[in-house]
Amino acid sequence: MREESIELSFELRKAYHAKQAAYEEMATAREKMQELNQAQTDKWNEAEKLQAKYDEAKAKQDEAWTEYNAKQNEYKAQIGAEIEAINECKALEADFLQRATDETHSAIRDIYQEAAKFFSKLEKQKVVERDGTISLKRSAIRPDNSTSAQILERLKQVRNEHKEILESYHFAKNDFNLKNQEFNRLNQKYQMLSEGKEDEENTYTSIPKVLELTESLLLKASVPEKFWKDSNAEQRADGTIDIYYGRSLGDGHGHVVLSPDYQVQYHRQPIA
Repeated sequence: MREESIELSFELRKAYHAKQAAYEEMATAREKMQELNQAQTDKWNEAEKLQAKYDEAKAKQDEAWTEYNAKQNEYKAQIGAEIEAINECKALEADFLQRATDETHSAIRDIYQEAAKFFSKLEKQKVVERDGTISLKRSAIRPDNSTSAQILERLKQVRNEHKEILESYHFAKNDFNLKNQEFNRLNQKYQMLSEGKEDEENTYTSIPKVLELTESLLLKASVPEKFWKDSNAEQRADGTIDIYYGRSLGDGHGHVVLSPDYQVQYHRQPIA
């Protein structure tokens, strides 16, 4: 009787320490999950601020481009009008020169020649004005796109960082759920032992059962096809299924945990 009491006390202490270790692991996993959750929130807030800055910079840039294009169109219209005036001066000059040649009366010929000289001089003036307008058009400062481009590049980077943190958070959450389940199992075992009840684990073998791998099981576990021939599966006493794949990678192998109803509870990708 005393031996049974000593053995029970030993099992109880062992269960207590196992429960405490599982609790510490669960607390560490929870802390990591909370840190990732906070990092995810901070990164999302940063992305929202960058999005607002980008929208503001893009709006200012679009407004600047609208003004620039309007000014360019104004210059084009002005240049077109000046070219039209130059052509008109050329035509009038040519017309008066022709008349000066055709007319025989010297007084009238001189008037036509003076008129031709006037329009020749006016044409040169219009050419200078046209060239000046073209120079202004070419020297107009184009809007700077660098600010919005830099913000957009940083925004893309932050969104990628947020995506990576989100993936890490999901892995951490799965890890916490598994550790929480293990803690609850050990706590239940400790409670039963402390109440002097028989440990349910003694009613069946605790050695995992090797399962035959089927295509259906591998698909439900989302195991990549290239690892199908490098996989094996075990079923725990409570029906939980562990699938290990990429075993040839050593410690970097993948691991999937399926609930008894074949729902993925945890999935660790292999590290090539």
